[in-house]
Amino acid sequence: MSGSQSYWYNLSNQTVTRADERPSEDTIGPFATAEEAADSPAVLLEHARAWLDSEESEPFRAMAEESGDDTDYA
Repeated sequence: MSGSQSYWYNLSNQTVTRADERPSEDTIGPFATAEEAADSPAVLLEHARAWLDSEESEPFRAMAEESGDDTDYA
């Protein structure tokens, strides 16, 4: 994306930011459009849920159970 405008989603204040460089640690991106940046939290949640449902997350669930963490990861 060098040479073009990029968009970032700020997780702290839940806004889209235009920037040529990453504005802060609280941002995710870059995205090609403001719309992609605005939709990114929902997309990330969808990916996280899919990962939790996959076999890849099993070792992490086992570690959480061993540590007594009662968080529902599924």
